[in-house]
Amino acid sequence: MLRAEAISLAFGGRPVLQDLSLTLAPGEVLGLCGPSGAGKSTLARVLSGALTPDAGRVLWQGAALPRRQPGPVQHVPQAPELAVDPRWNVGRILANAAPPDPEVLAALAIRPGWADRHPAELSGGELARVSLARFFLPQTRVLICDEITAQLDALSAQALWRGLVPLARSRGMALLVISHDAALRRALCSRQISLEALPTTV
Repeated sequence: MLRAEAISLAFGGRPVLQDLSLTLAPGEVLGLCGPSGAGKSTLARVLSGALTPDAGRVLWQGAALPRRQPGPVQHVPQAPELAVDPRWNVGRILANAAPPDPEVLAALAIRPGWADRHPAELSGGELARVSLARFFLPQTRVLICDEITAQLDALSAQALWRGLVPLARSRGMALLVISHDAALRRALCSRQISLEALPTTV
């Protein structure tokens, strides 16, 4: 279980997260919403260990979140073009952190013929799937999906989620789905929370 307890964080003296607590159980698909600027991406970075809160703590399986990277909680950013090196081909991108997992490549419909292509030679949906595949590491237990289909057309977004959710479920992985799309959250998530409504544990 991933647990955040009384997380507070400020940037330049401006509070971004205040006394925020939440839990995410194994295999759960949890939706997170909130207005722009409410701190959703900041929370994602705290939960993944990329940011250290000013107060509070993040626990994984009852102990402090491991500091080593890559860890069990992975934050998948919104803009895949900013998350990959444009000079690398797809084969190198996929093999950067660990050897590509054939099951992941198949579930996300990543074709072998893409290996020699560069990010600029892929469509938005194709690049989003390549970027996402990099986060399916042997140690990954939680994926934080931060508006990962916000820039895609409806068909590309549906294809990505159709591949991602069953794959995560088959591996007992939890998903935190950050999205402004209420219909998407209703379709995917067993529980939803709003960042504005998180003064206590939810």
